[in-house]
Amino acid sequence: MSQRLPVSRKLGYGLGAIAYSVPNQVMASFFLFYVTVILHVSPMIAGIIIAISVIWDAVTDPWLGHISDRTQSARFGRRHLYLIIGGLGTALGMAFLWSISPAASEAYKITMLLVLVLFTKTMLTFYGAPYFAIGGTISNNYDERSSIQSYRATFHIIGIIIAVAGMTVIFFRSTPDFPKGQLNPEAYPAMGLTIAAITLVVALISVFILPKDRQQVTKEEKSQKIKVWRLAFNSLKNTNFRAIILMIFLLEIAFQVSISIGFHVSTYTYNLNGPQIAAIGITVLVFSILSQPLWVNLSRRLEKKRALIVGMFFGIGGFAGLPLAFVFLEWFPLNHPQTVYIMMGFSVISGIGNGAFMSLPFSMVADVADEGEIKTSQRQEGLYFGMYNFAYKAGIAISILIGGILLDVIGFDSALTEQTATTAYNLAMVPAWLLIGLSPVIYWVASKYELDRKTHNEILDTLDERNLN
Repeated sequence: MSQRLPVSRKLGYGLGAIAYSVPNQVMASFFLFYVTVILHVSPMIAGIIIAISVIWDAVTDPWLGHISDRTQSARFGRRHLYLIIGGLGTALGMAFLWSISPAASEAYKITMLLVLVLFTKTMLTFYGAPYFAIGGTISNNYDERSSIQSYRATFHIIGIIIAVAGMTVIFFRSTPDFPKGQLNPEAYPAMGLTIAAITLVVALISVFILPKDRQQVTKEEKSQKIKVWRLAFNSLKNTNFRAIILMIFLLEIAFQVSISIGFHVSTYTYNLNGPQIAAIGITVLVFSILSQPLWVNLSRRLEKKRALIVGMFFGIGGFAGLPLAFVFLEWFPLNHPQTVYIMMGFSVISGIGNGAFMSLPFSMVADVADEGEIKTSQRQEGLYFGMYNFAYKAGIAISILIGGILLDVIGFDSALTEQTATTAYNLAMVPAWLLIGLSPVIYWVASKYELDRKTHNEILDTLDERNLN
């Protein structure tokens, strides 16, 4: 398992990421806007609904990851049955979620939003938790894992491009009735059906392409009662794993507040239309892909932790630099023909930094899972990646809740097509100050991770000796 994998195997694994990233990113990018502006639900209620769903989603990740660790099937291996259930369920949820009528009663809309979001998020976990765990089992080589995750990150980002840029260009086009196409209620049901089709097709393809995880489950493991949260708590006793978990949690709070209200900012602060928003988003994502060889190479030269810290500074420079330059310092004018091109320059920097966090942490989680095996004598990739996703999604849940609260606090009015100057200013700057304020804490937490190539090789040697005995 320590040898290099063929490119075809990495491509096969990476492709499966699209079935997860497309529906997940559509939810992250458009849902708060859809709920508040299209369905006219209170921002506070919308934030609470979405936060509840993400917390539920996060809680189910370690549980389902652990269940897949203990599953043994001659036909499906440990993970593949869950991929099938998750793909089918996610497609169904997305088709209905975006088809709620704006004319329905407030109680009906709130009820259906909560039910459908919880269902869709659960199905995403059924697919995502086993899928990420597979990435930790197809190789145990320190550097090869970074390469594998760069392929996954590339396809994950392609899925994001499809979700954000593709959906924006196709469904949010300007029309005579809706110059800002994202305000057209009829666009959302068609978008939901398209996302459902993409998710279902790719998920089913991935079932045939991904290698089945046939790691044997011991009789002792089968006989043990499932105590997933005790195991999860024990995993956090590992200093390196705890550093990764806390780092991603704080990162998501810092960055996702900007993303959760990003459509609001682009629409009401920067006065951008759908294609312009898509162009900026595509720039971030394309450079997230193009930067993958850079981060794989830097992780070999600098070790993974140092490469990740470099990526963090790139990300902060791009994401916080844009509102500082345009809104706070007013170095560049808004509503100017060149505005979008200047913004795309900041997006290049953001994309390079974002690329590091799309791949390196996943490689680090796989390494830490090997370290955990020494203490537990069990392969628990599902649990470890589930815990990582728990922290990731918990951070998103808090950031979305903060985003919903901020919309109320700063005076956002969904009934207005133009916001006040003060509201437009605060939409951009409050998330930027939050990101800048949390940056020193994130850096300190990341610095606590100490697992390097030498230590990991020693771990593998210990495991090999144990297996021989």
